[in-house]
Amino acid sequence: MKIIITENQNYILRRLQEFVEVVEKRIDDYEMSEQNAWWCRNNGPYSFFDTFVDQCVDEFMNQNWDFFHDDSDRGGANIDISLLNKVVEENYGNYIRNMFVRKCGQSRW
Repeated sequence: MKIIITENQNYILRRLQEFVEVVEKRIDDYEMSEQNAWWCRNNGPYSFFDTFVDQCVDEFMNQNWDFFHDDSDRGGANIDISLLNKVVEENYGNYIRNMFVRKCGQSRW
């Protein structure tokens, strides 16, 4: 079975790959920081994760302003940001929370 990807689908897939790269770069940055770093204060694993996702989405949106404000046939303006949250949760959620626990010496619960 041959799968045909349209130009619009390819455009969306490229943006999604860019978002994944933002997430992975941010994970690497946190991994390189010292134990009990500044981001350990006033956070728990779940609040850290929420902030992490917000920061990734903000960075991605800033880098792709035109995409999120494009109301042409490409449909960038219609993308649901919750999709980006779901990508992080499903692919990196446990890793990010566990990284926080490991780097900050706190319990996950």
